[in-house]
Amino acid sequence: MAGSAASCVPNPKQVVAQKDTQSTKGMLTALAKEYDTAAAAVFTKVAPFAPGVIVGVRGPKGTWTKAYGLADLTNSTPATTDMYQRIASITKPFVGTVVLQLADERRLSLDDPIDDYVPNVPNGSYITLRQLITMTSGLPNYSDDAAWGADVLSDPTAQWTPDRLLEDAWAMPTSFAPGANMEYSNTNFVLLGLVIERVTGQTLAEALTDRILKPLHLNDTTYPTDATLPAPHLTGYTIPLVVYGGAPATDTWLDASGWNPSSAGAAGAMISRVDDLLVWGRALATGRGVLPSSAQVQRLKSFATAHLSAGEFYGEALMCKDGWIGHNGNMPGYNSMVRYNPQTDTTIVVAASGLSGTGIPPRVIVIEEYAAALASVAGHPFSPDIVPPAQQVHGLVPHL
Repeated sequence: MAGSAASCVPNPKQVVAQKDTQSTKGMLTALAKEYDTAAAAVFTKVAPFAPGVIVGVRGPKGTWTKAYGLADLTNSTPATTDMYQRIASITKPFVGTVVLQLADERRLSLDDPIDDYVPNVPNGSYITLRQLITMTSGLPNYSDDAAWGADVLSDPTAQWTPDRLLEDAWAMPTSFAPGANMEYSNTNFVLLGLVIERVTGQTLAEALTDRILKPLHLNDTTYPTDATLPAPHLTGYTIPLVVYGGAPATDTWLDASGWNPSSAGAAGAMISRVDDLLVWGRALATGRGVLPSSAQVQRLKSFATAHLSAGEFYGEALMCKDGWIGHNGNMPGYNSMVRYNPQTDTTIVVAASGLSGTGIPPRVIVIEEYAAALASVAGHPFSPDIVPPAQQVHGLVPHL
């Protein structure tokens, strides 16, 4: 049925078996100009709220990347395509892929209860690893906790341990019985990171490096152990209200580039660049180089009803909308997306600084607008999220 989870990837076996026709060569000028025109039009709309962006497209007709705006507003430093970015929740499909690898190796089962690996989880004897990776556990999202937001804002450079993140989560009530519904929760992936460390005997950074980053030659992608963000990078501009709803309604930009990503942990701490994400997008959707065909087919069958946005479905650490498979990422200062469409064998990447949405009607969601514009040129549509009419009000316009 149209718009159903199953219709997003109607033939998983075909996706997994699909021949790689993508080219790393530069696109012909005429096609590159089409992409440039589409992305530039979006930048014009969103620039006051997302001052720097890097976009990329890779398909059968070549690869195109372009940067727009400024990486640093203070010094008027232009954004460039080689800049690093905190990729936030695009971390989740990396972590989820390692969990699926371990399941395929029979070192764990997705039907194992989380209690087998991490003690003192609410409903832990009933919540399975499968429910964690599909966001159906019912565990609360620690980053929705006011205390967490206030703590992050009061000391953005502080080091957070997984146990400290879970303490904030356990101070909140569970949302529903395990498996009864779906709710996006960072807590699920903090737990999965601990599972990976327990099963492999490695740190999460080591497991990700050995199992995904090295095999795919993602040399500019890391799971950081401190707040260092390599140069050159986009400056991560944000405002206090993004972090904590009780913060003052100030419209002065904050530089979140050096904030400690341990506050996101296994749910969102990773760093990457657009070139690496163009490789990752296809590998993630097809499983090529990271998962056996049988495991990837099951992964592409896992999409189910999701309370994310209209037509957006969630599976095993994967999102799917309009046939575009991948994941989004949002954290203070940075917003990103990687999506792959099997019908056109095309990968799209968006990495933007600033706010996730604009503040002047008609309000739009930044990465969704870029993805829709680029997808249209690629030949397969992507429907951007619509900001509800009730939220179409004049908001803050940030400035230095």
